[in-house]
Amino acid sequence: MTTIIRAQSAQKFLSVLPHVCGYLPRRSLVVVPIVDGHTAAVARFDLPPDEEAGAVAANAISIVCRLPEASRFTAVVYTDRPFHDDAGGVAFDGLMRRLRELADRCGLHVVDALCVAADGWGSYLDAPDEPRPLAEIAHEGALPDDAAPSPVLAHQADGVELPASDLAERERLARALRGIEQAADVLGGQSRAGIGGLPPRALAAACLLGQLPEVFEECVDWDPDALDPYLAAALVWALDRPFYRDVALSQWSADLAEGYRALEFNERWRAGDRSEPDGPIRLMGEGPRPDPERLELALALVRRLAAAAPREARVGPLVSAAWLSWALGRATHAEYYVSLVAEIDPDHGLASIIASMLNAAYLPPWAFQRP
Repeated sequence: MTTIIRAQSAQKFLSVLPHVCGYLPRRSLVVVPIVDGHTAAVARFDLPPDEEAGAVAANAISIVCRLPEASRFTAVVYTDRPFHDDAGGVAFDGLMRRLRELADRCGLHVVDALCVAADGWGSYLDAPDEPRPLAEIAHEGALPDDAAPSPVLAHQADGVELPASDLAERERLARALRGIEQAADVLGGQSRAGIGGLPPRALAAACLLGQLPEVFEECVDWDPDALDPYLAAALVWALDRPFYRDVALSQWSADLAEGYRALEFNERWRAGDRSEPDGPIRLMGEGPRPDPERLELALALVRRLAAAAPREARVGPLVSAAWLSWALGRATHAEYYVSLVAEIDPDHGLASIIASMLNAAYLPPWAFQRP
């Protein structure tokens, strides 16, 4: 998360926080490490049942501890429940109490512990008799007049659905994909059929498969709503093959040179060379922080491909959407795309890895780099 806010009063903090997140958190624990009076990151967790409160609190504290310059943080519970629970305490007081206990053990200072409930907001630290009005923390108009526009989605899962795709678009892409698969088999020597019977556009698109890093670089500037079916099919073909998909993801998180490095590593590995990579593993979130706009463009593209591709060919674009969402810090979106992959291929390798990282609240190491 690259947006930075200065930690001020609780009221101002809560009104600006949705702009930092990019959405209004719902049923969430949000932890905000603070460095030099500024937010350094934002981590969101689903509100847990009571028996899992300790594990969620531990995961939250571990994220703060991964920021070496962060010695303090603010925590916010967003709940649809009333501010006070049936026992008269503040909702999810057990979770917040556990979080504060672990923070104390780790030498972390809790700047504030806040609850935004269905009927108002307040602090766990002073436990008011009545919550304050939600109108005080409305995000509309919270930013200074000279601040850049910052859209706020309705909740953390808003925008996760794949874009609409009509039958004609899906049929065009499926037809193009069949042609490219045939052409790739002929060009790769897996088929004895000649090129004479191949559709010319399929053959031309298949020829691009020999220079995929160049294609991966150009495609981030394509309009997802106006894709050429054969170019789209070439990308679907590539993303459905881990050998090339990993190149695309590594490259989209960096640059063209990184794509060629990833391709060379995969070629050495396929030839039997098991030496370790000589640079950061981008798929694990290593290396410099990516350009978020570049990741956004790639995500919009693969979401469109997933919507238009035949069901059996959607796995590559879907798992790519999951990884790009994870790389952007959108765990809820990544989890959704992983679930769509599981419906088609329950044992998919990269999807299983992403699911494990999400379950462990593992964020990309670059998420902890100061912008």
